[in-house]
Amino acid sequence: MKHIIFDFDGTLVNSMPVVLEIADEVTGGIELSKRDIEDLRDMSAREIIKESGVPVWKLPALLLKGKALLGKRLNELKTFPGMIDAVEELTKSGHVLSVVSSNSEPNIRKVLKNEGIERHFSGVYGNVGLFNKARVIKVAIRDQHATAADTIYIGDEVRDIEGARKGKVPIISVTWGYNSKRIIEAYKPDFVAEKPKDISNIITQLGTE
Repeated sequence: MKHIIFDFDGTLVNSMPVVLEIADEVTGGIELSKRDIEDLRDMSAREIIKESGVPVWKLPALLLKGKALLGKRLNELKTFPGMIDAVEELTKSGHVLSVVSSNSEPNIRKVLKNEGIERHFSGVYGNVGLFNKARVIKVAIRDQHATAADTIYIGDEVRDIEGARKGKVPIISVTWGYNSKRIIEAYKPDFVAEKPKDISNIITQLGTE
């Protein structure tokens, strides 16, 4: 694979603890136990929205407010253990890396810079709609002078699997993010990574086939 597209939150960066606190603030208080959080990880984004009872028309404003609050706490966001090594290994092997995320581009770039890996990413595509990743995947492929055939997407949620399929690219789903391994495997991604090192191993194996 020449071109590798990463999701950001839950894939590159462990933002869940901060995001849950922000969600609590934005929605006026949602007290979640560890059991509640695990239950949420077993649900798709559409199911979570339905379960929350928040009207769909309110989502854009809530998301915008959430991103603004997150922007004030970026120093708390760190890459998952082993992710920096995986990113460096991929670029050392000659792969072109991009980020496609519903988070904002300034937020993404700030965290990548803080973690010392911004230079590894040729493209950062932010503010993607919750269910509109397929369109931006195609934009990233075009911008990076790649093709769907030599691109792979890496994400942590069911909606990443859906977006990759619509964008006609294979996906590596990771198990350490917002969605659990159980629901990820139920949606049958092309590959599953249980630790960052698995990503480079899978891509290396694809290159030898």
